[in-house]
Amino acid sequence: MAGIQMDGKTYRVRIVRDSMEESAQLSEGPNAGEMLSGLRERDLVGTYYGHSMSVEPDPRYPQDYDQLFEDLAAPVPSHSVTMPHGQGTVTYQAMVSSVSRRPSGVLAGVRRWKGLTVAFESIRPVRIPGGGT
Repeated sequence: MAGIQMDGKTYRVRIVRDSMEESAQLSEGPNAGEMLSGLRERDLVGTYYGHSMSVEPDPRYPQDYDQLFEDLAAPVPSHSVTMPHGQGTVTYQAMVSSVSRRPSGVLAGVRRWKGLTVAFESIRPVRIPGGGT
């Protein structure tokens, strides 16, 4: 996947090799638990996806790296993100659970940054029982 796709925009940044992680959390409803018979009953609400990664600037597009950080840090409830999933992609509404970066000095009067890390969590189940989304 080239860059990061968020809110209909592609940010021309580089995802650090081997830094992307995809997670899936199966969420239980109020009727889940251990029955009197000892059987554990599931009340699945659905599957929430999450993605985390480290990003570095593409030297050709440093403004995309800065804009990505600003947009990730915006005080909004969620973003539409498109992330790698299997051999394709998955798009979901995600909240930014954390974003950070470190300054790496000033070169030719331009402040350089590195180590941008971000974690996304879906705000609603991406998959629900019965195969729907």
